Amino acid sequence: MNEELETVINNEYDYSTIIPSAEAIGYIIQYCENLYNQFSQLVTSDEQKNETLKLEYKNYEYGRHFKSEFTVTIKQRGLNNIICKNYNAYLDAVRSGNVNNLNGLDIIMDLSYKRGAYQNTVEHRNDFKVIFRPYDIKFIRKSNHNEGNMNQIENAINGILKQFPTANSIFCSK
Repeated sequence: MNEELETVINNEYDYSTIIPSAEAIGYIIQYCENLYNQFSQLVTSDEQKNETLKLEYKNYEYGRHFKSEFTVTIKQRGLNNIICKNYNAYLDAVRSGNVNNLNGLDIIMDLSYKRGAYQNTVEHRNDFKVIFRPYDIKFIRKSNHNEGNMNQIENAINGILKQFPTANSIFCSK
């Protein structure tokens, strides 16, 4: 596996038979937040390492990318959305009763970065989305490089989702 070769990864998994409790979703959110924080530390460290170098000597392993983010969007009935930037904000929403009778909930983790010499950086896109809708629950990974560490993240999120209780219904059975 050559991680530097550009490729298309567009994996989608259907988990429509799982029963998504607020507690179980919180576990995924906590896992993703921890990963995002570790990733952010790598980016910050790489930026600091290159900060004092002249432009021609800058070389990034995890250069800052404008798309990197971690958000949880709680889609309430009507047009109300609650955006949580961390696990604690999600817990506050749960305690406030804002994670009941939802239209949906989206967990977005974008671990995109740039790698390479200053003028020749290559974008490494890594989008992870867990989308909860009634009877339609998906986990989607989109990447443009086949990277071992991103494959591990995909496998870990799949592993967490496979631990949710399941139930077949007239709308979906697996």
